[in-house]
Amino acid sequence: MIIGHSFTSELLTIIFRLAWSAACKVANGALSGVVQGDFNAIAAAINQARIQVDLAYAKLQNTEALATHIQGQLGLESPWSVGGEEYNRYKEEAMFGNYREALGELERLVVMRLFELSKLSMSGTGKKWL
Repeated sequence: MIIGHSFTSELLTIIFRLAWSAACKVANGALSGVVQGDFNAIAAAINQARIQVDLAYAKLQNTEALATHIQGQLGLESPWSVGGEEYNRYKEEAMFGNYREALGELERLVVMRLFELSKLSMSGTGKKWL
């Protein structure tokens, strides 16, 4: 089985989310067990939360480096970069797709309105009524 770019990206995302989740739990619970007014305990809890966040970030950097190494070993294409040729081409296609979708929605609304007017026998709304 060949490991593709999407696999390494998914692996990065999973590892980062796990590490970030653990860091967030520590940060969110840092002050929950501290007695109010105990500034030393508050400082220690905040320091522990900072350490966990720093560790999560370091793990992310190591995982990105590992993924880059694996991509190089397997000869995988590098991911698209913002401003790159493929990125710009697919961005333009997406914009045209959004344009066509909006145009289709406008056409649907116009047809719906014309249908409503024809049901009311008012399709000649440009004529003056006597």
